[in-house]
Amino acid sequence: MRKSIALLFLLALVATLVIATGCGGSKTTVKTPEGEVKVEEKEGKVTYETEEGKVTYEGSDKAPSEAELGAPVYPGAEYVEGSGGTATASGPEGQFTTSGAEFVTEDAYSKVVDFYTGKLGEPMYQDTSTKEATWMINVNEESFTVVTVSEEEGKVKISLGRMAGKSGM
Repeated sequence: MRKSIALLFLLALVATLVIATGCGGSKTTVKTPEGEVKVEEKEGKVTYETEEGKVTYEGSDKAPSEAELGAPVYPGAEYVEGSGGTATASGPEGQFTTSGAEFVTEDAYSKVVDFYTGKLGEPMYQDTSTKEATWMINVNEESFTVVTVSEEEGKVKISLGRMAGKSGM
């Protein structure tokens, strides 16, 4: 069972690439030591079927909303094209969604950190010498959100990511 789940997560990465490239519909069967996996890609969805059941992944490479990310986007920050998106897996154990994106701003690192500290509280990690701060918020059994602010190449990068749903997927 655990090997099948690990295989499905590996295949999910492939699914994300397939969805992101916008390939047409296709069906194939992959033989693994654990058995056969039927893979079908159609209209932005990838379905994996094993003896244990079906799991369907549906994704988007568009910038996720603040609601999907579980945290505010810094005002005026620009989405880094192709840096993120949202993917949802549905199967017998429930639904699991991951969302993530990167944004950049030319505002000062300290101003961006102050904004997030005001909204999220003190960061769980901060290194002023490397100019990096991280918050983990809304952490519970079915969800968590990570916000990281860092300074790179003269710009401030804001990375937002959220995982929500049944962890047994």
